[in-house]
Amino acid sequence: MIASPAMVPAAVRDLVDTEVAAAAKRVDEDGVHPAAVLACLGQEGAFRSHVEDGKPPALDVAIATTAAISEACLTTGFCTWCQHSAGWLVANSDNAGLRAGLLPGIANGAVPAGVGLANPVKAMRGTEQFKLRAERVRGGYLVSGAQPWISNMGEGHWFATVFADLADPSHRITAMVRCGQSGVTIRPNVHMTSLRGSATVTVLFKQAFVPAEHILADPAESLLSRAYPGIVLLQTGMALGVIGAGIALMREFDAGQFESNRHLPRHPDDFAADRDALQERIVRLTETPLDDSPGYLRSVFETRLQASELTLAATRMAMLRAGLPAFMQGSPVDRRMREGNFVATITPSMRFLLRALATSPETPWPI
Repeated sequence: MIASPAMVPAAVRDLVDTEVAAAAKRVDEDGVHPAAVLACLGQEGAFRSHVEDGKPPALDVAIATTAAISEACLTTGFCTWCQHSAGWLVANSDNAGLRAGLLPGIANGAVPAGVGLANPVKAMRGTEQFKLRAERVRGGYLVSGAQPWISNMGEGHWFATVFADLADPSHRITAMVRCGQSGVTIRPNVHMTSLRGSATVTVLFKQAFVPAEHILADPAESLLSRAYPGIVLLQTGMALGVIGAGIALMREFDAGQFESNRHLPRHPDDFAADRDALQERIVRLTETPLDDSPGYLRSVFETRLQASELTLAATRMAMLRAGLPAFMQGSPVDRRMREGNFVATITPSMRFLLRALATSPETPWPI
């Protein structure tokens, strides 16, 4: 079971209980990126369970780790998902050079990493235009444009993204890019109301040369059709963590205000049962994380949607149990409500998932 502490390395659990929890307020309110904590988590194995060479991908362990971290601090859990997702794409690429040269650093936390897939995913779905365009040149591509909403970023950090070929926009390429390489600069995003410490930036490309050695897949669809479901599944760890935090808050408020709260329509045990059922569904899906069939992706999307719905319900019920103190600045309920909203809006958001499931009942993803 994903909730079992035994699934998470003991050293990682110790860091969550001490370093991650202690830094949560500074990370959330002051916008301090938890770089040092993430490096320690990486050293203790938090980022490698699903990308270890020669072993089956233990996506359930990666999700359990993200859940444990997110229950203490979603921002740190979100950065964990960024690291997991970058590693997952590299691990499943046919690029042996990146797997040998870059993946070990991502897996042990020495190389901070993330993914810039929000715009490409929406563009492939037809709701946005590709922000990055590329011209094929000898040895690679020259890329220009601005890719927003890339997190866990700083100078020297790596991220995966997708760009469209200027000569043929239907031809898409996915690659690993390093912030600070020639032609690639970062610009901090606007001041956000939540997850301020996530180091979320816009990355600017000005005729940036992306060599063939950094290409993950060309065409991009050959990798994304296999790897994207796993990236979406990895997000459920964030949801499980925030749901767990919401349940803990409900129990805390009920201990002191049971008479006031007992007539509310749902109770902590109800949410715990729902969380267990959600976990069972997630575990079944992690057994075949590279299934590229439309039916599998549909199940992943449905489960991701259910995770968002339960996260919103749990944080809302925690707020109702707390009453007006929930709206005091710095209250734990205020943070969890903002975190719950983030789980529901990060790509693929609830509206993206609902549209995909409604408009393409057989194939919710166009690859």
